[in-house]
Amino acid sequence: MLKSGLDMAPEFIRLLLLEKFRSLSFGRDIVSGLLVFVFISFILFYLVGLAVFLGLILRSFFEVQDVPAFLNKAAVFYLLAEFLIRFIIQKKPLFSLNNYLHLPIKKSGIINYLLVKSLFSPFSLLVIILFVPVTISDINPVYGPLYSSLWLATLFFFSIALHFLVLWLKEVNKERLLGTVFLFAIPTVPFVLLYFDVINIGEIIAPFFGLSSLGPLPLFVSMAFCVACYKLIHRQYLVNAYLDRVAKQDFAFMSGAGKDLFSRFGAAGTYADMELKLILRHKKSRGYLILSLFFLLYGLFMYRMASGGESLMEASGITLFVGIFMISIFFINYGQFFLSWNSNSFDFFMVKQHGLEALIRGKLLILIVISFFLYLLSLPYVYFGWQIVIFHTVALLYNVGIGIHVIARLSMWEPKPMDINKGAMFNYEGIGVSQFLMGIPFFVLPYVIYVPVNFLFDPYAALAAVGLFGITGIVFYKKMISYNVRQLQVNRHKISSRFRQGT
Repeated sequence: MLKSGLDMAPEFIRLLLLEKFRSLSFGRDIVSGLLVFVFISFILFYLVGLAVFLGLILRSFFEVQDVPAFLNKAAVFYLLAEFLIRFIIQKKPLFSLNNYLHLPIKKSGIINYLLVKSLFSPFSLLVIILFVPVTISDINPVYGPLYSSLWLATLFFFSIALHFLVLWLKEVNKERLLGTVFLFAIPTVPFVLLYFDVINIGEIIAPFFGLSSLGPLPLFVSMAFCVACYKLIHRQYLVNAYLDRVAKQDFAFMSGAGKDLFSRFGAAGTYADMELKLILRHKKSRGYLILSLFFLLYGLFMYRMASGGESLMEASGITLFVGIFMISIFFINYGQFFLSWNSNSFDFFMVKQHGLEALIRGKLLILIVISFFLYLLSLPYVYFGWQIVIFHTVALLYNVGIGIHVIARLSMWEPKPMDINKGAMFNYEGIGVSQFLMGIPFFVLPYVIYVPVNFLFDPYAALAAVGLFGITGIVFYKKMISYNVRQLQVNRHKISSRFRQGT
């Protein structure tokens, strides 16, 4: 007879504890867990401080006269921001489903257990941490204890609903690149519209949260939305709760997108096609690509502060940094693990004739193509001034001519293995000393040329000098690749040993 999830609750808890403490990587997880704990504690300290003084900060620094009314307007933006953060970081609990499906337990109970277990995360307490102090200090005196509690509970249940909604969207979307970008764009648009003073959706939705001062209707709506989201994800998991479906890999992702795209470039093109498929099919690499697209919005905040043509040139040093950052963000994130992505198959490339050379050339080809793609996506920033085209073109020339070779060379310094199927957030596999030092020469090197030329002449001459520096790297592209290949050949056995030993 099949047992229900409620009957199996104590056994589920026991299995969860055994899964943690009997893991072969338990010792390693303790060390990484301590690092994450310190990092989270540091963030939590600032969040608690912000929460305690939120009302005072709003009144003193932002001159908000009616804090409850302001929070009613800001609530929807908080929920949109939480949706984005959850979408990036939150993991799906379905990975351990195949550990329970063979047991005599109702599938519905197993899924209920996995969904409830997934609620035990810092996100579930984020609303409580951030809004309890300001509820006590500013909302309670206006609404009273009952209605201020209703306001807080409404926000809390919306937050829990977002948890299940994100799980459902990830399952339906199957982490397709175009769908993921679209889901990022939807909650981002209200922030962009607010930033440019087009429309404030907070003012439209504020009356709904204000109803908490009149009764429990908003709370009932948030609870109903939470239940609906739970039912959606529960049904989605229940339909797919079969061992063959859980174990099956979705190799149809972006089918044909990278098929023979670079075949004209010979062996390097073959490895470039393989690398593109790796980027699109695996969690961590695809996460870096999506994050790079998201970071293209960085220019909105930086360029608007210097939107005049003259201002852009007056702050040319900062503008150049923004251009380099946006165009190179992918191969800084992805390229820092240049060889670690292939840690499981590195020996295969070693035994192939010219395998390591083709591997490097293929990777650099991918990085160049994606950098050029990000360059094209950044060109609409010309809205803030025509000089943007100059800055971004100089940034592209530097990245393609010099930057990728710097990243490739530094990434060969004691690379570490990693599992490419794991997510990108709070995953420290493959990270070593070189990853922390890599950004220093990459971002400092262009200013070694820019600063003295700008001091002697003007910003245009300095930008031209950096651009010529990049063009020089493009001219000597083959020689620079040959240098990196020789270095890899010299250290290939040492690198292979590190990958095999997992250190």
